[in-house]
Amino acid sequence: MLSGKRAHHVFVVLSTIEQVPVARRETAKTLALWGVDPETAFTAGLIVTELVANVAEHASAESPTATVALAADVSWLTLAVHDSHPRLPRALATPYDDGGRGLRMVMLLTEEAGGRHTVEPTAGGGKHIVVHLPLPFGPPLPDFQEIARQRPFTG
Repeated sequence: MLSGKRAHHVFVVLSTIEQVPVARRETAKTLALWGVDPETAFTAGLIVTELVANVAEHASAESPTATVALAADVSWLTLAVHDSHPRLPRALATPYDDGGRGLRMVMLLTEEAGGRHTVEPTAGGGKHIVVHLPLPFGPPLPDFQEIARQRPFTG
């Protein structure tokens, strides 16, 4: 894996549906290079796919690009997707609500993996969605307030 070091990778994709597989492949390539276990890498790929697709579908008019940030150490994998659209997304409350299914899926995948996520506005009027996934044999998840203070990038 990362042998005690912290790794970072940030890339930008256009906010179009055609760029969703580009983001997924870049995420998969990076996580394989870092030695992230296949199950966590698969979950991370699904999450990045859904978040970039959400930007393309819901935010592209005001956010022509999406920034994807990946960070890992021996214990945690952090994924973040940033766009410049000011509206914060909301997850659907029930399976029958309109909209919000993508964020709901991200929430469920994150919780199933034992991680946490946040949706945060940025000073520039956009937002980023940050997901923390535990890596095998890592320590327990830090306090939620601590997670909120740890951001792989600011925007």
